[in-house]
Amino acid sequence: MAYHYEATSDFEDSISEVDTLLELAVSDDNNRVLFLKLAIVSAVTKFQVFVEKILKEFRFELNDKPSHKLSTYMKMNSLRLSLNEGNALIGLTKHKHFTEEKKNKIVQFIQSISYLSNDNSPIDNDFQFSTKYPLGRTGKKELIDLLKQIDGDENPFDSFGSERFDNLDSVLQTRHNIIHQDRFNGTETTVKDNLDFLKDLVIYIDEYLASKIEDISNTI
Repeated sequence: MAYHYEATSDFEDSISEVDTLLELAVSDDNNRVLFLKLAIVSAVTKFQVFVEKILKEFRFELNDKPSHKLSTYMKMNSLRLSLNEGNALIGLTKHKHFTEEKKNKIVQFIQSISYLSNDNSPIDNDFQFSTKYPLGRTGKKELIDLLKQIDGDENPFDSFGSERFDNLDSVLQTRHNIIHQDRFNGTETTVKDNLDFLKDLVIYIDEYLASKIEDISNTI
């Protein structure tokens, strides 16, 4: 099957290791639970790597596109991410040392957000787009927020099936329990179902991001 992103192909290649762990669980009754636990932890870790890598690829595709092709939501989100503690404008609120160096930093920052005032300004590496996907007990909302950056869509997984997408938190909770509490009561069937769910979710994200890039590219 042809994918749109290298991250998806990499996931497809690496997830075969999890399939092997499942086979070992079936054939080795003495270490069955160990292999099942390893399968879940490995699958979720590979999914996390996939999400961060595919978002980086998507972000790279934005470079050189004129600002007007991006949604207002995406541009404002970039500005929000830029307003961190190290931002020169934030520094102005803390003290009144108006040095030449500070002026230059402010000018540099203003130039870096020209995509807000100039519709033809090309997107460059200064444009901010979050690609980090930290995992904990849950991760459904965090994944939604990552895709929401594109155009403010509150339900980017609606076509995947909202109820089915809810399974993500259950999978992540299982991984959390294994790592932090060494607690697991799953079976080969539940682990396989979770693995198939992640595989389908990966393909959905691949197609979703590809469609968004196509929409952006076709914007007049």
